[in-house]
Amino acid sequence: MRRRGFFALAAGVLVAAGCDAGGAADPAVRRLFILEPTADGHGWDGIAGRLATVLVQSGLARTAMAVERQGVLGSAPRDAFGAFRGPFAREGRLLVTAMPMVAAAEIANTAAVVNAATPLARLVGDWAVLVVPSGSRLRTFEDFAARLRQNPAGLTVGGRSEGGSDHVLYGMIGKCLGVDTRLLEYAGYLAPDDAAEALQVGRVAALLGSARALRPEITAGRLRPLVVSSGGRIDGIDAPTLMEVDVRLEYSDWCGLLGPKDMSPGDRDAAIALCDRIDAAPRWRSLCAAHGWSRVYLSGDEFRQWLSTETARTRGVLHELGLLKSSDTTCWGSCVRRP
Repeated sequence: MRRRGFFALAAGVLVAAGCDAGGAADPAVRRLFILEPTADGHGWDGIAGRLATVLVQSGLARTAMAVERQGVLGSAPRDAFGAFRGPFAREGRLLVTAMPMVAAAEIANTAAVVNAATPLARLVGDWAVLVVPSGSRLRTFEDFAARLRQNPAGLTVGGRSEGGSDHVLYGMIGKCLGVDTRLLEYAGYLAPDDAAEALQVGRVAALLGSARALRPEITAGRLRPLVVSSGGRIDGIDAPTLMEVDVRLEYSDWCGLLGPKDMSPGDRDAAIALCDRIDAAPRWRSLCAAHGWSRVYLSGDEFRQWLSTETARTRGVLHELGLLKSSDTTCWGSCVRRP
C-alpha cells in the first residue's frame, strides 16, 4: 500500500521526542507506526497511543505514531502492512494484536494470525471474572457448576462479542466441567453497558468480563464474583481462582505486537529487542500498574510457539461451540459454519 493511501484510511496521534525523551541519544527506531484495529470486539482501544507515548518518553523511538486501522479484525494482520519493507530501525511498523483477533481470523476462515504476520511479543493480559447480581440464587461457583451440569442450556451467560475471549473462556469452563459445549447458551454484547443491563434485568444469569473493568461494581456490592480466571487471587475481588474450584484452567485476554510477515532476520531481531526494552521500561510498568494490566511478557520464538498452541486451542473451542465446522488446522475454505 502506498503511504498516501495508508494515511487516507487511518487517523493517528503523533508523539515526537522532546525534553522528556529519557536522555537516550540513540533511539532503537527513528520513526515508528503502531497500528491499532478499530473493529468491534478488539477490546484494547487506545493502547497504541499509550505505547507511542512510552516509546518516545523512554527514548526508544524518536517519533511514534498511533494509527487507527479500519477493516475486518480477522484479516488485519494480512491487510495492515501492505507492501511495506524496512529497515525497521529507520521506519518500523507494528500491529497491536490480541486474543479476539486470533478468534476472528479462525471464524473468518482467513490465514491464522501466527502465519499472516511476524509474532514479536505478548505484552499484557486482562483476567476475567464470572459475576452474578448480588441477589442471585447462585451464591458460589459450585452452585453455578451444578446448575450447568444439570441443564447446560438452562443458564445464559453474557459477555463481550460472540467468538471473543469471554465466549471462548465459557466454552473452556464448560468443557472442563464435562458439559456438552454445544448446548451452552451465550449472549454477546459489543457495549459493556448493554451486557450490564442484560444481567440486571435477567436476560442473562451471569456475566463473564474483565476483572479490571468489573471491579468497581463488585466493590460497590452490586455484583457478586464467583470465580476469576487468573492463576492467583486478584486484589479487591473476593473470589477463588478456577484452579481452586478444580477447573484446571488459567486464561486471560492478552495483548501483543506483530510485525510484517516477511521481516528480514535483522529487522525481526531489532523489533523483538525493542519489545524487550518496552517491557523493561519503568514508564511502561507504571502504566500497566495504573491500568490494572498484568504483565505476561513473552517474545520471539517463545511467543510464536505459544501463539501457535493458543491458536489451536482457540480453534478447538470455537469448533465445539458450533462456530466452526471443523477443528482441522488445514481445512481452509471449508471450516466455517455458513448460514
